[in-house]
Amino acid sequence: MNLKQCDKIHYIVENMKLQKWVFGALLLTILSSMLLYPTFDENINIDQIREGVGKLGIWAPLAFVVFYIIGTIFIPSTPFIALAGVLFGFKHGFLYVTTASFIGAIVTFYISRTLGRNWAESILQHKYFGLAYRYNKRLETGAIWDLIVLRLAPMPFNVLNILMGISRISIGDYVIGTLLGLIPSNVLVVYFGNLITKLF
Repeated sequence: MNLKQCDKIHYIVENMKLQKWVFGALLLTILSSMLLYPTFDENINIDQIREGVGKLGIWAPLAFVVFYIIGTIFIPSTPFIALAGVLFGFKHGFLYVTTASFIGAIVTFYISRTLGRNWAESILQHKYFGLAYRYNKRLETGAIWDLIVLRLAPMPFNVLNILMGISRISIGDYVIGTLLGLIPSNVLVVYFGNLITKLF
């Protein structure tokens, strides 16, 4: 093995270490923020948010989509989904939140797959993770229904996105499963948010 090949191997190893640290830091930040969220969620003033969004005019939907994509990286998505119904009504709220949640799911998936998949694969090789390894391997073929069911389960939005990113699920199955899986919960929560504005 010549010097050039050694340098290339060293670069790959160091790059994998950096990816592992970045992914670990991102995961820790997301989990920590979700644990801390209940301590400040009661301080959120819906009327102030509605007033602020109203001032944005035609830019309000775009601002909401961007705010949703960034915000749901760190805190649960359900309050944002309900907020869409409060701010925009059922029809437009559902459209905006589904667009935002789909984009956010794809972004988080790609980040997770780029930074954490190799790390996850090395961990799952351990004999104590045999069941998880076999399930991960099964996701390679026909995982659409698995993802739809998981989307309907009470699991944090971005935790599932991250888990799918480090899994072996194909991009096609992830896209289809995410689109179909997001619709039922988005319909219910946006409708609930819109209903609140009519009752109070």
